[in-house]
Amino acid sequence: MKNSFSSAFIYPYWMKIFGLLIILAGIGIFIYRISKFDILDLTGVSFPLAMGLVFIFFSKEKDFDERIAFLKFKALAVAVPIAAAIVMAINYSQNFQNYSIETDSWFSISAFEYLSITLLIAMGWFYYLKYKE
Repeated sequence: MKNSFSSAFIYPYWMKIFGLLIILAGIGIFIYRISKFDILDLTGVSFPLAMGLVFIFFSKEKDFDERIAFLKFKALAVAVPIAAAIVMAINYSQNFQNYSIETDSWFSISAFEYLSITLLIAMGWFYYLKYKE
């Protein structure tokens, strides 16, 4: 077994297009639900967004090498604690303002929303690192 990061990126480059199609379908469904039923549901769009971002982030790049794999994992290592802090801040602010002991209403961001936030930050940081050098 090779001692490298590159084996973690199992999706070929064209899977980025598949991920983008999943995201566009999720956004289409989100817009349809708003226009037809007047339902604003971020949780419903977070699943296709998270899955599409997984395919995009974990696909190989055209110029894939050890440096690219290292930068992707470096970006992911930075994004995970930042996204966790963002999620904790959102949960705390929502629960601090809107919690009712009578209804026991408790707000929490879903795992798909957390994954979407994490991968968006990681992709942004990766492309920053990639083009910085």
